[in-house]
Amino acid sequence: MKKIWPHIILIPLLLTIPIVSSPDFDGTLSVFRVSPFQREFIRFVMVIIFFYVNLNIFLPKLYNQKKYLAFTVCILICFGMMIFLPYYLASENIFSGQPSQMELGPPPMPYPNGDFPPPSIDRAPHENFGPRNEGSYRQMIFSSVLPFLFSFLSSLFIFRNNEKKELEKSKAKAELLNLKYQLQPHFLFNILNSIYSLALLKSDDAPNGILKLSNVMRYVVQESSKDFVELDKEIEYLKDYIALQLVRTDSSLDFSYTEIGEMKGLKIAPFILVNFIENAFKYGFNAEENSKITVKVIVQEDILSFNVFNNIVNKKVADENSLKVGLKNTIEHLQQTYPDKHTLEMNNDGATFEVDLKINLI
Repeated sequence: MKKIWPHIILIPLLLTIPIVSSPDFDGTLSVFRVSPFQREFIRFVMVIIFFYVNLNIFLPKLYNQKKYLAFTVCILICFGMMIFLPYYLASENIFSGQPSQMELGPPPMPYPNGDFPPPSIDRAPHENFGPRNEGSYRQMIFSSVLPFLFSFLSSLFIFRNNEKKELEKSKAKAELLNLKYQLQPHFLFNILNSIYSLALLKSDDAPNGILKLSNVMRYVVQESSKDFVELDKEIEYLKDYIALQLVRTDSSLDFSYTEIGEMKGLKIAPFILVNFIENAFKYGFNAEENSKITVKVIVQEDILSFNVFNNIVNKKVADENSLKVGLKNTIEHLQQTYPDKHTLEMNNDGATFEVDLKINLI
């Protein structure tokens, strides 16, 4: 419906152009009684009709399907109609060069004795009609070719532009889908490594970890194909992921999580936040040093503020290349999904690392 309204407004505005530009226009609708204006107005209407027919039917269904012969025939038929149809609809003397009775006005009234007045010089059939004579084939074709070309080329330009936008949209969607497929196995492998570590340690937290893992895997399977998910579900997924990471830490980690704001009714692209938390645990936890990780999730109206801070206490990460790929994919994911609707700041001073992300979720 939003795409229709501009056309509903534009078409009446376009139809006023031949009216106000006509030399016969005197501020009233009497101009519609003049045959030359009638022909020009009909031709103008046909130009608009041809524009939409060519844009929505001929170009996509014939030209784009490589049915060039049918396309050419349809274009020539429309051009022929634009040449001849206005004359047959609005002229009584098409090729004679004489004005029609509508142009001459009503016949003169007889005198009281029954005699008719002599013909008026102003009503001579041919006098002063030359400049408005569109009877010849040459004039008919010339008066139609420019409007026809303008309509054809403008519709072709818009069609090509729409095709280009659709191609870019499809390409962006394919790239985004590819990023998702790269992100999902990356997170799953890291979670499995966490559970494996618990099993080796024969930790009592292993059963709870397996439960959290099942929640995470269920979320990945059910929500990964969606473009957007409920924000509260995504945050629950983050909490489960954090819980999986915490079960393999000890008291040397100072961890805090803060959540502020109402999340109901808001949506976010899935798996777009978790990589920052993964990096924080990979670089921010070392059992031999005092470690600190803080995560803040704040929602104010439609703006999500996501902050992750950690000390850098683990500079030798086994899967560092994997983490860099995950972070790169997340940044690309943000740029694809929230262009001009997010800000991302990452500060690394060698001792600490902080991520501050803000997303407009509308």
